[in-house]
Amino acid sequence: MQISKIDLKNNSDLVFIANFLKPYTQRAYLVGGSVRDILLGLELFDYDIEIYDIDVKQFDAIMQKLGAKGFGKSFFVYKFKNFDLALARTENKISYGHTGFEVKICNDEKLGAKRRDFTINALMINIFSGEFLDFYNGLQDLKDGILRHIDEQSFQEDSLRILRAIVFASRFDFTIANETLNLMRNMDIKDLSKDRINTELYKFFKSLKLEVGYKYLQELHLEKEIFNFESDFKSLEFQNLLKEARKIIKDEALFLYLYLNFFKLDKEVFFKKAKLKKEYLKKANQAFYLNNVNDFELAKIAFDMPLKEWLGLWNEKRVKQAKKLKLYENKFESKIVTQDLINIGFFGKALGEKLQELKENELKEYIENIKRE
Repeated sequence: MQISKIDLKNNSDLVFIANFLKPYTQRAYLVGGSVRDILLGLELFDYDIEIYDIDVKQFDAIMQKLGAKGFGKSFFVYKFKNFDLALARTENKISYGHTGFEVKICNDEKLGAKRRDFTINALMINIFSGEFLDFYNGLQDLKDGILRHIDEQSFQEDSLRILRAIVFASRFDFTIANETLNLMRNMDIKDLSKDRINTELYKFFKSLKLEVGYKYLQELHLEKEIFNFESDFKSLEFQNLLKEARKIIKDEALFLYLYLNFFKLDKEVFFKKAKLKKEYLKKANQAFYLNNVNDFELAKIAFDMPLKEWLGLWNEKRVKQAKKLKLYENKFESKIVTQDLINIGFFGKALGEKLQELKENELKEYIENIKRE
């Protein structure tokens, strides 16, 4: 599979940047995930541009003229609208931690591409000529759905790449190459902060193939490292549940809702240690039924939300059940008036218990009426 040129002229954003940079260089490339996503037919929201033949001072002046802001000046990166513009560079690990790199300007495209994590992210398109560069056979790996590292040493120097691999695998349903997986098995993520780990987890939670990412978390023994828990023989059953549920539920809280409830973990303790978004905890506390859920149990959930918002509505059977109850789009609206109970002497705990009793009786009657229709 070979491509020599890719026409970018139908993209007005890229045409604008190309026209702006044209007086200063003829070597500026769309790189990284931007090229990957174009080839996968995905819509582009952000652009990574790598620039050659401009020195640091001149680049700074050009970026100021553009109105771009220094986003990572030590890495020669500027941000303008939805563009990341950077001088081509090499990175050399000199100290512990994710930021412990020495950065130098690079003037060779193949060397510049070498610092990338995976072959599928090392593809380049010249924004002036459309010339397509693929030094590490990334196009074939993209076609085959393979995640493969470029350089063994540089890959091992950045432990964040372990998590990035898992995110890409679960996002695109890709297989991690055996040689890359073997490298990852001998790396650890102890040098990463919670914030760095959680940033990648949030991407994983949004992915379409949660079961793929979870499988790699287990295979690399990262489940214990990240979640402070290691699942048992039920993990295959859980993978199947993830696969089934994701077909229906797109909410990014789905993984944690299923994970914490399926394995019956203490949610408060988990969130205290994981330091994840509190809104996930609220959703994880929604009602959970692993097997069948009867009409009354399902309808009770509709006291709080339309059933289409319930993360447990993960298969077509439950969806049909919710629609039959006419509670899919709208929550159940009780006609019980709390003030009426207060007026006849209920208060405190007794008020809450009586209110719940009356609402449940009302719900049972509603279900019977639906069945008679």
